[in-house]
Amino acid sequence: MFGGVGCGKTMLMDLLVASAPKEFQVQRTHFHDFMLDIHGRLRHTKGEADPLKHVADDVAAGIKVLALDELFVTDVADAMILHRLFGRLWDSGLVLVATSNRAPDALYENGLQRQLFLPFIARLKEACVIHNMNSPVDYRRLAHHTRGLYFLTPDRTALLHKAFLEYGEDSLSGAAAAGSSSSSSSGSVGNPGPLNVDVAMGRTLHVPQALGSAAMFDFDELCNRPLAAADYIALADRFHTLAVADVPLFNAANRAAAYRFVTLIDVMYEHRVRMLISAEATPFELFERILTQQDARKAGGTTAGHISISSGSSSSSQRSMTVQQHGFSSSSGSSSSGGSDDVVVDDQLGFAKDRTISRLTEMQSVEYLLQHAKQRPELQHLVLALQEAQERQRRQQQ
Repeated sequence: MFGGVGCGKTMLMDLLVASAPKEFQVQRTHFHDFMLDIHGRLRHTKGEADPLKHVADDVAAGIKVLALDELFVTDVADAMILHRLFGRLWDSGLVLVATSNRAPDALYENGLQRQLFLPFIARLKEACVIHNMNSPVDYRRLAHHTRGLYFLTPDRTALLHKAFLEYGEDSLSGAAAAGSSSSSSSGSVGNPGPLNVDVAMGRTLHVPQALGSAAMFDFDELCNRPLAAADYIALADRFHTLAVADVPLFNAANRAAAYRFVTLIDVMYEHRVRMLISAEATPFELFERILTQQDARKAGGTTAGHISISSGSSSSSQRSMTVQQHGFSSSSGSSSSGGSDDVVVDDQLGFAKDRTISRLTEMQSVEYLLQHAKQRPELQHLVLALQEAQERQRRQQQ
C-alpha cells in the first residue's frame, strides 16, 4: 500500500494485524527496526557460507506474514541486500504486507548504485499486489489537538522544561502506584539527572536530563551528532516521553540534521512516545525550504539566493546554483543554524517531510495520547481522563 501521508495505510495494516488468526504468525514492525535486526543478525552469524541466506531462513522460520510499516529506503547498505533477503523470504512462502509513501518504482530514487536495487523493485511488484491509496485528505489532521506539547512562544524553552518536569514526576508517581520500579532509577522528584542508555552493538547514548520515564535533549544533541535509528529506538524503549528543545528551521545549512529529525519522529511515532517540542516555527514552516524537484518546478518568485540540489541521498554530494535561475524566492525565513537562506531540493527529504509534518500534528492529538497511555502500565491513571476528553470532542463535533 502506498500513498501520501494520513491516507490510512498504517491503519489498514494494523487492522489486519489485530484481526489475523494466530496461525497467520504475523510480525508487525517498522522498516527501521526490521533492518536494524537484520544487520544485527548478520554481524552475529559466523561460520556460514551464506550469512544472508541463513538469516533469511531464520526469519522465515518464525513468521508467515511480515507487516512492514514505512518501507522507505535511504541507506545503501539496506538497498544492497533487500533483493536477496526478500527473494529468499518470498521463496520460503512468507507474505509481505507493507506501507510506503513512495510507489515501488520510486523507492530509493536517485540513490547510490540504484541499478543494483532495481531487481528488488521488480521482484516486489511480482510478489505483491500494489495498492495506490493516494488521497487529497490527510485524516491525521482531522484530529482535534491538545495544547502544551509543541511550544512556539518566546518563553518556549522554559515552558518545555516545565512540561518535562511535570511528565517526569508524573511517571514516577504512576510507577509507584503501579508497583513498578522501572522509572525510579533516573532522577528524583524535581531533580532530573544524567544517565546512559544501552544501544545496539554495545554502544551507549548519554542522556543529559532524565526524570522517571521522561528525557530531555537539545535538538543539536539528538540531530547534529552522528546518531541513527538504533539510538532513537533505544530512547523509545527506555522513555515514554521525550522533550526536544530548540528545533530550528531546516535548510541547506542543517540538511543532515533534518534527515535525523525525520528518522527521530518516525521512531517515536512508531513506539507511541509522547513528544514535547520547542521550535522556531510550526511543523509545516520548519520544512518550508525543503522541496522536491516537482515542488521546485512549481515554485514562483525571482529573488536571488542559493539552492542546494541533492541527488536524493543524505550522503550525496551537492551542487549549488542561484535561486533566481530556478524561480525561487529567498524571502521565507532563515535558519538559526548560520542564518542561511539556502533552499534544498531533495526528493527523499522532500517526500519524507510531509510524513513528518503529519505525524508531528497527530502526536498532539487526544487519540495519539490515548494510545500512548494505554501501552504503559504506569500511565493507566491517564486513560480515563483522555477517554473523557475524546468523548467531549465527539460531542462538540455533533
